[in-house]
Amino acid sequence: MKQLGMILGIALMPAIALAQGGHGAAPADMTNTIYGYLGVLLFIAAYTLVPMENKIHLRKSKPVLIAAGIIWILLAVAYKQIGDTHSAHEAIKSNLLEYAELFLFLLAAMTYINSMEERNVFQSLRAWLVTRGFSLRLIFWVTGVLAFFISPVADNLTTALLMGAVVMAVAGDNIKFVALACINVVVAANAGGAFSPFGDITTLMVWQKGKVQFSEFFALFIPSVVNWLVPAVLMSLAIGNGQPKKVDEKVLVKFGGFVIIGLFLLTIVTAVSFHNFLHLPPAAGMMLGMGYLGAFSYYIKRHEGRSESYDGILGAQSDLCYTPLKRLLERKRSLDAVIDHIPEPTFAIDKNHVITHWNKACEELTGIPAKEMIGTRNQWKPFYPSRRPSMADLIIDYQPEEVIAEHYKQGYRKNPHAEDTYDSSGFFPNLGESGKWVTFSALPLKDRAGRVIGAVEVLQDFTSQKKSAAHFDIMKRIAQAEWDTLLFFYGVILCVGGLSQFGYLAAISNLMYLDLGATMANVLVGVLSAIVDNIPVMFAVLTMSPEMSHAQWLLVTLTAGVGGSLLSIGSAAGVALMGTARGKYTFGAHLKWTPAILAGYIASILIHLWIQAGHM
Repeated sequence: MKQLGMILGIALMPAIALAQGGHGAAPADMTNTIYGYLGVLLFIAAYTLVPMENKIHLRKSKPVLIAAGIIWILLAVAYKQIGDTHSAHEAIKSNLLEYAELFLFLLAAMTYINSMEERNVFQSLRAWLVTRGFSLRLIFWVTGVLAFFISPVADNLTTALLMGAVVMAVAGDNIKFVALACINVVVAANAGGAFSPFGDITTLMVWQKGKVQFSEFFALFIPSVVNWLVPAVLMSLAIGNGQPKKVDEKVLVKFGGFVIIGLFLLTIVTAVSFHNFLHLPPAAGMMLGMGYLGAFSYYIKRHEGRSESYDGILGAQSDLCYTPLKRLLERKRSLDAVIDHIPEPTFAIDKNHVITHWNKACEELTGIPAKEMIGTRNQWKPFYPSRRPSMADLIIDYQPEEVIAEHYKQGYRKNPHAEDTYDSSGFFPNLGESGKWVTFSALPLKDRAGRVIGAVEVLQDFTSQKKSAAHFDIMKRIAQAEWDTLLFFYGVILCVGGLSQFGYLAAISNLMYLDLGATMANVLVGVLSAIVDNIPVMFAVLTMSPEMSHAQWLLVTLTAGVGGSLLSIGSAAGVALMGTARGKYTFGAHLKWTPAILAGYIASILIHLWIQAGHM
């Protein structure tokens, strides 16, 4: 069945995805030329490999990139033979502009999503859900509702992966529940994405083309709800009220996570404002929004101590060692008792630089027992390859700041909380198996007369925090965008745009939107989206730009968005969950409930036709 569906979809692609260029030079009629036939065959061959990505392990962008390049070669040669060396150039420039707007918009959105993921925003939500002790039926409904309302902002793919992780965390080996809940998540995420320009690539393209304004997408809210609720109610009847084992998990949102959520919402407002009020491309507003994130990322760096100043080397807030220092400064017990009870690694030396104290935490940090260190002057040994003074040694001798600067070229500072106290940090490759980042503060010990009798150095292993802080970098978030997906969009847009220039639109447009009628044609678009990717199908419709009412443009937006739910391979959300829930959520499991999903698909269309009666 799956193979038959794929063959049927590929066979129909020339009839649907080959669009007429809506921009640039008017296409010549070259549909009956060898170049046109080769272009069609090449696109079909390349697109055949796309749904087989997970089986043959060939990224989907590669075949369509090759096909796009060759198709435009064929087009340029075909135009040259009729003495036209200008039209192909203008046409590809128009297609590149089309792609550039989509690329910049998605790049900004993906960067925000990646940033929120790095700040544990999604992980925290997942952890909260799996620790509530909800029943299986309640988990089914909660994940569905959240998928429906998160996908309009976070896109349907990210939402499906997040909610799928919740399902698998609480359901364990309950294969039946995992399958039903994953189907529900896929349908809900696709339905939720249909009434927002940010929910799916197809809705984004419709908005950027100006076919539907931002606020007008909300007219699809009720049909989208119906599209999800009908199959959800039917599937919920097959779920018992069993209680899964409660999972104990706690994940905290990192510093700045909630601010990034706010900045993302502000970025959406900016993009909408650019489009609605300034009549500028939404992509320009999204890139301004990425500037918001870039500025805030600098603040996060400063907070987490990763700037190029001393704090960046320290890798911590300024009061990192203040608590143990305060204990030492305010001590009322013996030095032995104070140092032994400090949880941070701490050692003390006397005025002759001989170690007098080496607490248990220091033993654990360095791997050297106190009995080997006390009474020696080997405080340098765990940290440096050759003898050199520690910060405590410099403090006890009241060395001038120039000497401290010479020994700690990586950075140092005067501690703001204690007199004559200095802080620094560094990476020590001899500690542990692969080295450790350590921060340290040294202060002098004085007798009642104010004479220096020794010095204490407090250390802290900051390796894990350093690594965690180093993870947040906006350039790394950009680098982790779905580049394969972005390049795939380039290939699709250039392939469809190139084939459109051969002139295939007239017959196809007449067949679909004149002979069948706009309503039937738009319903068919949704069905085809379940077999082949909805992106080339929608791009084809947009470049055809058939004459139809605003209500019909809303209809095709709805059907292209939710039609992919009919089969597990019909949407990125379904394909992604089949990978993460391998063996539990499968093509066959989804197919069993296709009649229920189809009922929701038909119901949503009927509801839309009823709401828009008189405007179709």
